[in-house]
Amino acid sequence: MQPDLNSRSLFDVYKSLFNFNHDGCFALDVQGNFIAFNEEAAVITGYSLAEATDMNFISMIHDEFVDDAIQQFKSVISGNRTKFETAIFKNGTGERIDLMITAVPIAVDGDILGIVGCAQDFTEKKELEALLRGQNRILRMMAKGASYQEVLDEVVYFIESFTDGAHCSILIADQEGKRLLHGSSPNLPPAYNEAVDGIPIGPTVGSCGTSAFLKESVVTTDIASDPLWEEYRDLALSYDLKACWSTPVFDDDQRVIGTFGLYYCHKRSPREKDRKIIRKATDLASLVIQHYRAKERINFMAYHDALTGLANRRLFDDRVKKAFAETKVEDGEKLSLMFLDLDRFKYVNDSLGHSIGDRLLVYVAEKLKKSLGDRVVFSRQGGDEFAILLEHTTREKAEAVARNILKSLEEPFSIEGTDIFVTTSIGMSFYPDDGEEVDILLSKADVAMYQAKKQGRNNFQMYDVMLDRQAFEKLQVENELRKALEREEFVLHYQPIVNLCKNEITGAEALIRWQNDRVGFVSPDQFIPIAEETGLIIPIGEWVLKTALLQLKEWHGNGLEGLTVSVNLSIRQFYQPNLISMVKETLELTGVEPRFLTIEITESMTMDVEKASFILHELKKLGVNISIDDFGTGYSSLSYLKRFPIDHLKIDRCFVMDIAENKSDENIATTIILMAHNLGLSVIAEGVETAEQLGLLKQHRCNEAQGYHFSKPVPAEEFSKIKVPS
Repeated sequence: MQPDLNSRSLFDVYKSLFNFNHDGCFALDVQGNFIAFNEEAAVITGYSLAEATDMNFISMIHDEFVDDAIQQFKSVISGNRTKFETAIFKNGTGERIDLMITAVPIAVDGDILGIVGCAQDFTEKKELEALLRGQNRILRMMAKGASYQEVLDEVVYFIESFTDGAHCSILIADQEGKRLLHGSSPNLPPAYNEAVDGIPIGPTVGSCGTSAFLKESVVTTDIASDPLWEEYRDLALSYDLKACWSTPVFDDDQRVIGTFGLYYCHKRSPREKDRKIIRKATDLASLVIQHYRAKERINFMAYHDALTGLANRRLFDDRVKKAFAETKVEDGEKLSLMFLDLDRFKYVNDSLGHSIGDRLLVYVAEKLKKSLGDRVVFSRQGGDEFAILLEHTTREKAEAVARNILKSLEEPFSIEGTDIFVTTSIGMSFYPDDGEEVDILLSKADVAMYQAKKQGRNNFQMYDVMLDRQAFEKLQVENELRKALEREEFVLHYQPIVNLCKNEITGAEALIRWQNDRVGFVSPDQFIPIAEETGLIIPIGEWVLKTALLQLKEWHGNGLEGLTVSVNLSIRQFYQPNLISMVKETLELTGVEPRFLTIEITESMTMDVEKASFILHELKKLGVNISIDDFGTGYSSLSYLKRFPIDHLKIDRCFVMDIAENKSDENIATTIILMAHNLGLSVIAEGVETAEQLGLLKQHRCNEAQGYHFSKPVPAEEFSKIKVPS
């Protein structure tokens, strides 16, 4: 039979409820002295029962809550019950503990003898709520566009609010990952911040530099004795900084992008609570740094070229407009815009590939930027086009800059073992002489640049009003060129190639001519570069090959059985993907045997040795002959000739022109002939105009020749009438 619950047993129930409660339970007398204290209360406060019962509750209360705690105590002593928040100092640690107190009066026969209450430790919950609020506040700041510095400072203030007097610091790794730059540390002495701004990342560089180097937390509890601080010890101690804990800040790819440090003015080791706060601090710092770096990258990309890092057209235009406002025209100041275009850059792309072309653009940009200096605005306009802004200048100064640019590109660029020579053509316009708007000035500089190309490239030209007429003519030529094939405006002329041993015509070089009703006769030097730029050279080249072979077939049928025909390929044709199949199909269509066709390429086409060698061997498999045109004017190594299946070398006319008067030119021609014969190649001399030139070439055993001494290029119907001079 269960015993009845009497008053004594009820007392034991209440005592058990008090002693074994999960909350901290306590009782106070009317003076506020502890008279009861359960084990959980001892755990929460750090005071034993014996220590507590010898204390007044006020001695435990955190300073900022004392007044409120006294008011709450008086209210309960007056007969009320209450629930309130307060905080205490945990015994022996100085740690703040946040409590939720529920207190009621102890009443016996109507008299209030004291207070009994429960205390719930909600420090962790409160900190978590505060952390979430703070984190959300920082995220809102970022979303609203607060500055990088404002947000970094807010992170520092926020984390400092959870520490016991620490001064926090955020250092940010530079782009190379070699140094730590000042980010935020508003409560550290400014002189100290300045002194450590830019400290190296290394194995013995205080706590922060070492932490970034090791990629792990570094805790220095006593700066005065820690060997990591040997170089910076006196500096830190002079500002009463005696302990420093530093933790690396990582990005999403686990690269160190900064450090978060806590400084104390006394020796100090981190507790578990501190470690939690530090983890939150590094997470926040990582979020902020990555956000603003991404924002910087986006802003950079909006105003800079992605490949070279130079200013783009948008930024360039903005800077030019600003420069307009600052130019003192009344004092004779001028502003110059330069427009640069790399010469024959399309050949590099077509022969070596776009990846090599991109690398070349980067190298050129770096070299020109170094040559120009930091004060000059240098931009990439697109493709291989660049623009330069020169402020407070004169025509003489602008010319000097242009000469310096041309000189800086004299040395070749070495990319993947290939030396690439590149030059540039430069056009210049001036504000206010040539216009007062960016677009107009750039357009006129562009016109001047095309004039520089027309003058032979690798030079500069200033805008002249007459150039606009020339630019219009170029545009007109391009428009008419697009319709020339369908209108059948092209014709081929043929220049004989004479065998010097037999003194007879053995071949003909096919040369294109264009007669247009609107623009008249257009020379190849004028329209071929335009055809290259626009890609029209591909269908034009196919027409030339087909027409020349059909004419050769007709000549063979008319008794010129052994005659060969030579057809020039441009670099764009040479590297077109279907070149081999196109040549093969055209030979089959016309019925000409491959051995009667000679394909002529220029020396510069062999820049990409591997690719050129493959194409030449594929052509050779068809049975055609291969000739290197303009030999001696390009940049190719002579050793490449051994790798190419070549039949003929053509000595450029510039070496033949003065061969009878200039010993150097004679020696060059002689050397080419001798070298070619040693390699088993035939030699053809171009541009032979006099009997004296012909005599020297025969003397040095040149195989074949062509030039006005024999005949100018003539229409097909006149070719068979040509007589070779005896």
